[in-house]
Amino acid sequence: MPEFAGGSAANFRHMLFAQTEAFVNISRIVKKIYFNGGSLTDTDMSLSRRISVFEGCTARSILTLTSGAFLVGFAKYLGANDEIAGIIAAIPVLTGIITAFSPAAFEKMRNRKLITCLFCLIGRLLLGLMIFIPLIRVEPSIKISLLIFAFLVSNLFLAFTIPASQTWLLAITPGDIRGAYFGRRESIVLGVVTCITLLMGQVLDRFQKTGQPFSGFLIIYIFVIAAAIVNFILFSSMKEPAYPQPVRKINIRNVMLLPLRNRKYMSIVFVMLIWNVGFQLAAPFTSVYMISRLELGYGYITLMLVLSSAASIVSVRFWGRLADKRSWMYLLKIMMLIQALCYVIWFMTDADTALVLLPIAHILGGAAISGINISISNIQYNFAPAENKTVYMGFSSAVNGMFGFSGTLAGSCFIKFTPGLVTSAGGFSIGSIQVIFVLAAAVLTAGIALAQVINKREINNS
Repeated sequence: MPEFAGGSAANFRHMLFAQTEAFVNISRIVKKIYFNGGSLTDTDMSLSRRISVFEGCTARSILTLTSGAFLVGFAKYLGANDEIAGIIAAIPVLTGIITAFSPAAFEKMRNRKLITCLFCLIGRLLLGLMIFIPLIRVEPSIKISLLIFAFLVSNLFLAFTIPASQTWLLAITPGDIRGAYFGRRESIVLGVVTCITLLMGQVLDRFQKTGQPFSGFLIIYIFVIAAAIVNFILFSSMKEPAYPQPVRKINIRNVMLLPLRNRKYMSIVFVMLIWNVGFQLAAPFTSVYMISRLELGYGYITLMLVLSSAASIVSVRFWGRLADKRSWMYLLKIMMLIQALCYVIWFMTDADTALVLLPIAHILGGAAISGINISISNIQYNFAPAENKTVYMGFSSAVNGMFGFSGTLAGSCFIKFTPGLVTSAGGFSIGSIQVIFVLAAAVLTAGIALAQVINKREINNS
């Protein structure tokens, strides 16, 4: 009996030692991957930028497959009406508000990599897990509520990391190559996402035609879960630079007051604000319009998305070179003009003109969004002071999110209270969503005028 007890004690000590050693090894690996505080070499930054291209492919694929027409279709499958579907599609804009507060946490961290990668993984996995909502045996209204909750929480996790992830990528990209790099990165990302979107659109359309829409959505969301895991591995493989510690203590009060006291930065915030209000007033309802009003199939809608992505791929490298040659503000004005023209064409689109005008609208929209994607973060980064950049970028993202979502709510309310608004002029029918398109174009035109005023003032003061 004593021998047995002694053997048990020895086994226990051996097991405890093995577990301790395993824990130490895991801690060492985690520290090496996520807490490397040394300065980065040019090789480190170059390799990280290359990895970022592939990371962007997975991240954008997840975003595309859980937003736009795919999200609207899933929401309507659960029983959502047009205005609710439009509001759900705009939730990522609303969650941008949290980016005003995340810098209060990030600015205290010398290493932000672990929480950035972990939060992105959680947020993207939650997006994939939304596929289980239709399996829950509850009323459709509860399913829609669960969809809103899951989509909101997942986007809160993702939005929380935006200032840190943007600053991370910009910090490892020298200023003299940013235009060329972001143009090249965006074109590759869009190319990959275009192929994936086309494939998944065909899959979903085929299952829709056979009366099995859930099977189509199941394949899409399984892909999202797999892509989220791959994205986490790629994101974790990127090297993180060491960030300077802020001179002043960052708290919620400073997060709000620092940008508000910077008149130069606030002028940019106002331009971004107008862009987001104008864009979000109508953008979530383009998918609603194609599905509910034009009654187009997912195959055709996906083809339009491919056309939009192709326009982005073709144009984005030119936009990057144009920004390097002129300025990011000049590029922003051009993008706002193109997007305004895009919405005018959406306004002119009805069942009779859709086959001709929709391709034009998607080409213009694709060209505009590619330029916007690479210009907004660079403008905010360039106008923010060297210290506490995540504070300034987080503040602008929050303001833009709040006002952008307000634009979507305004559009949703307009649709709700004008359900029977259909007028005809010369055989051309105009409905409530079309009116929203022309209003959005007017807001963007005002944004161009404001950007021009700010640009002239900056030139005169330089």
